[in-house]
Amino acid sequence: MESAWASKALESWAFVQKILADITESVRSDAENERELLEGLRVVARVTALCSELSVDADPDAPWFFDMCTPARMIGGPNPDGGYYLAMIRGDRAYRVSGRRGTTAYLGLQVLAGIGMTPRRMGAYVSDRDLEIDEGRFDLVFSSAEPPAEVLDGAQWIPMPEDASSIVVREYVGDAATEQPAILDIQPLGEVAPPPPVSDAELAEQFTSMAWTIVKLSTLHRTIKPELLTELNTMVTAAAADLGAADTTPDNLYMIGTFALDLHETLVLEFAPPDTRYWNVTLENIWHECLEPRRRHSSVTNRGIEPGADGLIRIAIGADDLGHGHWLDTGGRHRGFVILRWLDNPEPPDVQVSVCGAQSPADR
Repeated sequence: MESAWASKALESWAFVQKILADITESVRSDAENERELLEGLRVVARVTALCSELSVDADPDAPWFFDMCTPARMIGGPNPDGGYYLAMIRGDRAYRVSGRRGTTAYLGLQVLAGIGMTPRRMGAYVSDRDLEIDEGRFDLVFSSAEPPAEVLDGAQWIPMPEDASSIVVREYVGDAATEQPAILDIQPLGEVAPPPPVSDAELAEQFTSMAWTIVKLSTLHRTIKPELLTELNTMVTAAAADLGAADTTPDNLYMIGTFALDLHETLVLEFAPPDTRYWNVTLENIWHECLEPRRRHSSVTNRGIEPGADGLIRIAIGADDLGHGHWLDTGGRHRGFVILRWLDNPEPPDVQVSVCGAQSPADR
């Protein structure tokens, strides 16, 4: 009977609709002004589009790497000076990832494990410093059991758990004008049959996964160091556990803080640059969305700024360039987040934070 068609999928789709309604009310409650409300609603729409790609469009039997960010979609606290690529996989298959390293500052491939409602965890990780590169190229085989030599065909084997669910690629760029990005391709090993018709249970599971991922990405301001919403104009070190075990890697380290400013105030960060190949500072709105990086100078890498004569970096965050340091533009937002990320160095820099007015620069 027609009334019994797609009963599980319809139930799960109703759950997606309820989640969207609940998140809308959460955004309405947490916004402090109309601009934040409008940006929050837009973030929910962008999160929904991303989560549809992650859950509904995925094909683990014939995966591809897709960019989780677009020129307009920079949600979930990404590094705008880089790229985030994802391929959905299955732990009971093997995959060959081939590529050219390029010249960017950092490249890392992370396997996430966990299926269904199981929380995701890191199941394997290989950084650019672990890659076996021959004339700029590399070949990796990801599988739960080590393949025979004829299958590997000279590739580097990366063991992964039997419940592996995706491969996440992070690439950081120090200077986009001079660095060449990596080129990546993923192919399943073995025969790939044509896809069967979508089933009620399969689509229901995809909708349920989509709903919970929408919740995760739309509520980061409530789950990642929420105390910073009241501890204003500060920077604190964030361990991997604070950001989610599946959302970072062992060689990516972070400080996170807030800016809360009047229009004619500047938040100044002052620190000795970390002794590492790469670091950057990024501004985000209250929903952990990057601030229009294509149109606004709201992030900077170590390749884009030089220390002062005293060896210190000074970054000035505000609506206008008031001469207190290297200016990052908030676009007039009265509050948001500041992210400092760096590689390889386990020691966080000592960041001094101060608020300066237009007519009262800090005494340096």
